[in-house]
Amino acid sequence: MTDTHTHLTDAPLYSALAAVLARAAARGVQHCIVPGYNALSWQRARVLCRAYAQLSMAVGLHPLFVGERTLAQALEEIRAGGIVGVGEIGLDYVDPQADRAAQHAALHAQLRAACDAGLPVILHCRQAHDDLLTACRAYPGLRAVLHSCSCSHEQVKPFLDLGFYVGFSGSVTRATTHKVKKLAAAVPDDRILAETDSPYIGTAVHPAPTSEPADTAEVVAALACVRQCTPADMARITTKNAARFFSLHFDM
Repeated sequence: MTDTHTHLTDAPLYSALAAVLARAAARGVQHCIVPGYNALSWQRARVLCRAYAQLSMAVGLHPLFVGERTLAQALEEIRAGGIVGVGEIGLDYVDPQADRAAQHAALHAQLRAACDAGLPVILHCRQAHDDLLTACRAYPGLRAVLHSCSCSHEQVKPFLDLGFYVGFSGSVTRATTHKVKKLAAAVPDDRILAETDSPYIGTAVHPAPTSEPADTAEVVAALACVRQCTPADMARITTKNAARFFSLHFDM
């Protein structure tokens, strides 16, 4: 299995990384994508990925961290290479005081950089799906994943029409998340990814901030349940999709 979104650069995972990765391996998680979102996380991720072959990193400026200086740093980090994707980037309208113009400027700059580098994009979106869709449509051929997606199938369908992938986190494991489960049942086999977004999103068994990459197994089992297949089949599907999307090379 592959955890396509885990913040190993953050507490409490960062300070116990060897044990975290050992538990992940014991549950069958063979690879993790570590998405950067600000300068400190990019720096830490580069160190971690040099130390652990089972880690790959992405670089992006999260919409809640936008600023002219940090955007320039993000673009420089993307150009430096050594990454498998750009992200997490996107739009976040939850805070009514958020600078939407700055978010849009940062998003477009990073989408252009991703296209120039031929890299896929990890998208963060909260209460901004229409604007995000409009932005993405401006970049034909863009490859992207809606990470930790919890919106309706109606909202996601135009993104699927663009060829985008959909990532599911621990939310799909909870008994009350009917909308997420309905979406998870509808996404095509070749567009579905598994992630934890640990430690920020928990599962039914491990609430945040106790979630970690090992919980990818719980996410995969929940996806298998709603899609009426075996966990082994779901693990194979999501691992193959992750390898294709991020251009990863490992035995499956």
